[in-house]
Amino acid sequence: MPELQVSVVLPYYLRLAEGDYQTAQAGETVQILAPLLLEGTAPRTPVRARFNPEDSADPDEIQRRRARCGEQLLRRINSLLRWYRSVSRRADITELTRAQVSPFRFEATGAVAAAEWTAPLEYEAAGPQPVALTLEQTTQAVRAGLAGGDDPDVADLFLLDAERALHQGRFRETVLFCWSTIDSVFNRRFDSLVELALAGEWVEGREFFKGLDFKLRNKMSAGMHIFAKRSLFREPGDLWQRLSASYNRRNAIIHRGENATEDEATQAIDVARRIVQIMREV
Repeated sequence: MPELQVSVVLPYYLRLAEGDYQTAQAGETVQILAPLLLEGTAPRTPVRARFNPEDSADPDEIQRRRARCGEQLLRRINSLLRWYRSVSRRADITELTRAQVSPFRFEATGAVAAAEWTAPLEYEAAGPQPVALTLEQTTQAVRAGLAGGDDPDVADLFLLDAERALHQGRFRETVLFCWSTIDSVFNRRFDSLVELALAGEWVEGREFFKGLDFKLRNKMSAGMHIFAKRSLFREPGDLWQRLSASYNRRNAIIHRGENATEDEATQAIDVARRIVQIMREV
């Protein structure tokens, strides 16, 4: 079993004493080191932690275990950053993505480990990608939209806000932006489907299907099957599982003040994009 020391350098300088910082989980610490001082650049804070992953001779399994160690370190760092931000009142200090602290550096501090365990682990930032339009296409579309008198669809703007929040390390906000998008797009289209299918029906009957008593995931599954012949529960792949996991994370953030990880934020964007696409098709 190799004993690994995993370290990264934060893009921030944290005004904290050097030493170990214990998390709520027994045995989980993150160590603050002396600031990194390079000529011509602002000081930055290095941090590190130790891990004891199970040994393996499989290069792919080693890579997965190294990545898991990096994820655990980043989770501890982001927890520390939330507290530092709150205590110091530094609004510019936000949680960090894997790419923002990359590379993760590994050092074997116990038994000698194979080189596969100690190679740096790097992640590249993949920010929001602009649509590939020509100058003429962009100009015509902007002129047409502006002259039409309406604002862009809320889904388009909220998803851009979500992507920006993700790549700034604001994972909770990413999830909430995505579910604001889903709530807006899904409910508006679902209500119109109900009105179309139940035109002339008893008003309270129509309102039940559109109201809170019918609950969101009931609308997305049985309700969509009834009124659009396309249930999100029956969509191919694992959309329903990812949707439900993201919905539960959204509720945990809103009702219990919990946090979100980078992967949960990414999943929320993927789910929101898919739901917007489906609701525009039905």
